[in-house]
Amino acid sequence: MSFAQDRSKNSTQDRIVEAAVQLFSRQGFNGSSTSEIARLAGVSEVTVFRHFHRKKDLFWAAIESRLRRLRLSKELLGRLAIDENPRTALPGIIALLVETVRHQPETIRLLYVSLFELDHGSERLLRKHLSVLFEPVREYLSRCASKGLIRDLEPGVATLGLAASVAAHQNLHSMLSEDETVHADTDEAIAAYTDFWMKALVPDSALSSVELSEVLL
Repeated sequence: MSFAQDRSKNSTQDRIVEAAVQLFSRQGFNGSSTSEIARLAGVSEVTVFRHFHRKKDLFWAAIESRLRRLRLSKELLGRLAIDENPRTALPGIIALLVETVRHQPETIRLLYVSLFELDHGSERLLRKHLSVLFEPVREYLSRCASKGLIRDLEPGVATLGLAASVAAHQNLHSMLSEDETVHADTDEAIAAYTDFWMKALVPDSALSSVELSEVLL
C-alpha cells in the first residue's frame, strides 16, 4: 500500500471513529446503528465493516480514541513525585478532572456506556488507560497519608472519590437542571471542588477564599 493510500485509509477510519464517538456518546451503544454512524462519517455501511468487523470493535476504538487523551501533565507528575504539599497539589489534580469533565464530555459519557451497556471488555480497556491517570495520584495520596499530610484514608478509594465526585456531580446536574454546568466557569468549579476535598482530606483545613485563589494562581 502506498503512503497516499495508507493516509486515505487512516483518514476514512478516523472519520468513522469520530462519528462513532459522537453517536455512541449521545445515544448509547444499543441506540446507535452502524448505518447511522456510516451516514454521519460520509461513508457506506460496507466501508464501516471493512475497518471494523463488529459494532463492538468500533465502540472500543471510539472509547480508546478518547481515553488516550487522558494524561497527567509532566509538570503535575513532577509535583506529585516530589510529594508537594497537598494544599497546592490537590488543586492541580482537581483542575485536570474538572477540565476533562467540562471539555471532554464525550469521554465521560462513553465511560458510562461501556460500564452499563457492554458486559465484557471494558475492565481491561479502562485499566490500561485509566491506571496511567490514577495510579500516580493514588501513590501520591498514599505517601501523603503515611507522612500525616492527609487523613489516613484508603488511597485508592480517595482517588476514585475525587474523580467520581466531579464526574457524577456534573452529569447529575446536567440531567436534573436546565443549566449545562454546575458552576459558572472552570475556575469556580475548581475552587469549589478544591475547597470540598481540602476539608475532606487535609486535617484542620480551612482555606480562606483569598488563600484558595492564591493556591489556584
